[in-house]
Amino acid sequence: MNDAAKTGDRAKTPAAFETVGNKAKTLSNAVTAIIQEANADLLHARHTTELTLVLFDALAAIHKLGRRKRILLQISALLHDIGWLRTANGGHHKHSRDMILEARLPEITKKERNICALIARYHNKAEPDAARHRGFALLNSSKRRMVLWCAAILRVADGLDCNHNGKVHIAGCNIDKTRLTILLAAGSDCSGEIRGAKRKGALLSRMIERELAFLQCS
Repeated sequence: MNDAAKTGDRAKTPAAFETVGNKAKTLSNAVTAIIQEANADLLHARHTTELTLVLFDALAAIHKLGRRKRILLQISALLHDIGWLRTANGGHHKHSRDMILEARLPEITKKERNICALIARYHNKAEPDAARHRGFALLNSSKRRMVLWCAAILRVADGLDCNHNGKVHIAGCNIDKTRLTILLAAGSDCSGEIRGAKRKGALLSRMIERELAFLQCS
């Protein structure tokens, strides 16, 4: 990978599904309906998804996950907070998992829906652990790797919008042998969002085998 992996206009565009024609529209409508029925924060869901996809694309040469995996991560990011509908005292990440497993997601197989549910489950609190979590343990090695990567990326993206204000955008990612520096654009100080991302960045740091750093550039 080049020393500087720069992101382009994707950070400024809606998180549209990269599928063809009516299939994309059907899936998008279904996901949006699930978010609205759960009374979840749609703007946070969409902004977190934008951040997630920018990171996914910037790290593509390292994780080597393909287009279909990107779509599953996109679904997980959009639905990661729907579990708040069923709880007021924490544990919403597990309820998000359960609600995704129950949801009707057109164009997505049952196995893929399970992957989406697990990625959303791991956006908060505990990281994937085959010794403790049966659902993760039942996956084969390639699917475990996918969940680890996608959850790691989603955790950082969610941390960058921890205040649900959509303030922070990713302007680029500089990657060298020891560090991934995520360049942030924000209209005002975003130290709180940086702290949020750092709190949730340990898994991504291990996956990329590099230190994780954040730099506000505007």
